[in-house]
Amino acid sequence: MSNLENKLKKIIDTFNKVNREIAFNDIKKLSEKYNKNISVQNVLFQIAKKTGDIDISIVALKKILNIENNNTLYLSQLYKLLLAKGFFDEALEKINIILEIDNKNYDALRDKSYIYFLKNDYVEAKKYIDSISNLKDDDYFGYNIKGLTYLKNNFFEEAKNLFNRALKINDRYIDSYNNLGACLLELEKLDDAKRVFNSAYNIDNKNVSTLINLANVLSLQDNTVQAVKYYNEALSLDPNNQEIISNLAMCYCRDCKEKEAKIFYDKAIKINPYDYKLMYAYCALQLKLNKFDTSWELFDSRLLIEKNRDKLHNFDLVKNNLFNNLKINSKDNLLVLREQGIGEEILFSSIYPNIIDKFENLKIEADKRLVPIFNRSFEKNIFVEDGYYSKNSIVSDFNKIVYAGSLIKFFRKNKNDFDCFNYLTPRKDIVNNYKEKLSVHKDKLKIGISWKSVVNIYGSLKSLSIKDFEPLFNEERVIINLQYGDIDSDKKYILSQNKHLEIFSDLDLFNDIEACMGLLKNLDIFITVSNSTAHFAGALGVPTIIICPKKSSTYYYWNTQSGSSIWYKNMKVLGIEKTINKTVNLINKILDKSNEFKFTNK
Repeated sequence: MSNLENKLKKIIDTFNKVNREIAFNDIKKLSEKYNKNISVQNVLFQIAKKTGDIDISIVALKKILNIENNNTLYLSQLYKLLLAKGFFDEALEKINIILEIDNKNYDALRDKSYIYFLKNDYVEAKKYIDSISNLKDDDYFGYNIKGLTYLKNNFFEEAKNLFNRALKINDRYIDSYNNLGACLLELEKLDDAKRVFNSAYNIDNKNVSTLINLANVLSLQDNTVQAVKYYNEALSLDPNNQEIISNLAMCYCRDCKEKEAKIFYDKAIKINPYDYKLMYAYCALQLKLNKFDTSWELFDSRLLIEKNRDKLHNFDLVKNNLFNNLKINSKDNLLVLREQGIGEEILFSSIYPNIIDKFENLKIEADKRLVPIFNRSFEKNIFVEDGYYSKNSIVSDFNKIVYAGSLIKFFRKNKNDFDCFNYLTPRKDIVNNYKEKLSVHKDKLKIGISWKSVVNIYGSLKSLSIKDFEPLFNEERVIINLQYGDIDSDKKYILSQNKHLEIFSDLDLFNDIEACMGLLKNLDIFITVSNSTAHFAGALGVPTIIICPKKSSTYYYWNTQSGSSIWYKNMKVLGIEKTINKTVNLINKILDKSNEFKFTNK
């Protein structure tokens, strides 16, 4: 055995049996003398890694690879340390070298996917994890990564199965519990998500991510007291965690607790001035409180939330014209763009009369279903299909381009500015057609109902069941369906109860908006959850009762505290405080009072 080998053996023995610090200092000194000796640098790497000094481990590995630059074992060790330090691009370089040598290297492909996931490139992440024909049976980390890439690419059922597979391999792996819960939230299964987060909490009640997730789902379910409890537990473990502080602020926003929301809003924004989800939640609270000066300043944050921005194909056209410095001259060639969601497009269209009065050279893009409705209602042939200008080179003809919602702040500066009653005009022939069809029920109260919304998590929170509306059915009323989408099971249930739901089977409630409006205008009253049909009823002036979650909804246009909406004068807003049964019983009392409904919100 050589003198150097003896020295290395002595250092290793000292490290294992005597004193780690002495051994670490000895190997660092020896490595300076033997800078290019692989054995010395390898011992330095191993000791540094075991003592938690990743930087020295990385330096030692790089020295080894300067000599053996294609050693996949050392390349693998190095990229994993670089990954731990957050040096994603450098880690990818080393992985790519490994894959040039062995293009089927399992760990390299899996970890390359993981790095792309961490870099928010979910398409590339999926590509590389899918390039592995079969994940190893015991690789719960691999199944977790694959689940994450599928989750981010909106393959929710597949992601759920992958997380469950990871948990079958290792039922104490907290990350997979948290990821499975997040997946269930996307699938709108709030109760299932809460059970999964509780399972994670029972394994480790000090895991910050679990505490945040559990609090989030409780907040969405209106359980503010318990949500705040878990947020505070998380905050005690990580006092400066911006996500916790931000979510606490949003929780208080949902609960309309302005004072508490402001405290945590200020703290969170100070840490992260670009927290657009929080800005929008706080903006919604300010709008509910009719504090327009502070709310409109934050309103454009709605467009900067990642999920919203990704859906806007023309965002780059307007990103520099969104905020308070926007100045528009009445003689400007102005192009107004629609936003995602037909409900809010109807809501924002209440300012179109103001815009038409102010601007001489104006074009407005709209959902193609709305173009003839808007041209007729606002008596101007200036509305064109979404993308007509914004997807073509002729967009350069406009010197100002802006989203409809970003113009609201110029025309709705106080509560008195919200004088928006009956601003959409239905086709008379369609109104008369449904009037004739419903004439067989001339002595009955004509009640339209809609019980579902399909909008991510909030769709689940806002949706009810046809069973919830069952007490409304009686001989003096005709209940008319205005629920779009698949309602086959609902129809079967009502038939099984020997009740009649008036259904116009030839009416496509989702696509044929003209017909939907014609039917709405024939109702005595419309009872609905928050969905796009509710906005049409509001814009048509149809007396409407909106049923909303008491706290969870961040929708600023329905105010459950005042029981009204300043956006639509013909709305009564009922919040579900305890049970939907009590709410429907209250509606029954309202229906029994009069056959003529006039809701006027001052």
